[in-house]
Amino acid sequence: MSPEKKITVKKQAYTVNDELADEIRFLMKEKKKLFFNIMGSVGAGKTLLLENLAQRLSKYHRIFVINGDIATTIDSDRIAQHGVKTVQINTGGGCHLNANLIHKELNKINLDNYDIFFAENVGNLICPAAWDIGAQLNVVVVSITEGEYVIKKHPIIFKNAEIAIINKCDLDGLGFDSDILVEDASKIKSSMKIIRTSAKTGTGVEELIAALGIKVPKGEEYA
Repeated sequence: MSPEKKITVKKQAYTVNDELADEIRFLMKEKKKLFFNIMGSVGAGKTLLLENLAQRLSKYHRIFVINGDIATTIDSDRIAQHGVKTVQINTGGGCHLNANLIHKELNKINLDNYDIFFAENVGNLICPAAWDIGAQLNVVVVSITEGEYVIKKHPIIFKNAEIAIINKCDLDGLGFDSDILVEDASKIKSSMKIIRTSAKTGTGVEELIAALGIKVPKGEEYA
């Protein structure tokens, strides 16, 4: 295949994907549902953060989580233990979720049975940045253990995100300070909400819930 044909096919794939993503976004808005795309490297803490969210939110909201990975059901099994509906998408080598994969899973369920949808994207900071899956908000998770240059080396995914999570803040100061990551993220996108969390201790999870715009009944608090 010539370079010109390769470029054309790639553009066509993106066009089809983006149209389907817009359809998903419109449907979620029409049905007054929330849909969030959680992106980040393997080991950044995406699954544990989702476990925190499931534990706190399932008392008040009906939650559906789509877990993307190359293989296994480890992530979906962990999250399902907190009383929420999960489904695992195994890409078999694909490095990201796309709108078509999401659309197929949503077509298998009655959307009216759920209030909030999360997609845990395949673990890396490169491929998911280029593929719109129809979420209303993109959240990117990085951790202290990934080093002080992790954000500088992956600017595109931060440009496409509305919320940045600096996770494992309980390890702050071991080698470098998380202020470096906060500053780097702010320079890439000044309008982005940046939250420091520790999925291990639960620190910052309440702030994340607020940033996502998720409500609870008046007078109630997250347990």
